Amino acid sequence: MVADGEVPPWWAGHQRILNARAVPARYTRCEPVPVRVRLRWANDGEEVIETSATAWTTPLVLVMVEDSRSITRGVWVPARDVSRIERAD
Repeated sequence: MVADGEVPPWWAGHQRILNARAVPARYTRCEPVPVRVRLRWANDGEEVIETSATAWTTPLVLVMVEDSRSITRGVWVPARDVSRIERAD
């Protein structure tokens, strides 16, 4: 609990993404690709968001996470949790 006027600790409000994986030794970068990804937050449960993928390996995809609950702005998740969004031109 933070008292009035106190600055909360830097980690306040952050949550682990339970389906995040370690950075792989080798991967391929790409131009941002629109995707839909399933994230499993430690406290808030499962959430599906639209974002961009910027790198991949066979089993993993690096997706951007622009959410204040995440300590990082990108996270590697299993490819099965990601689907490409087809945009109509």
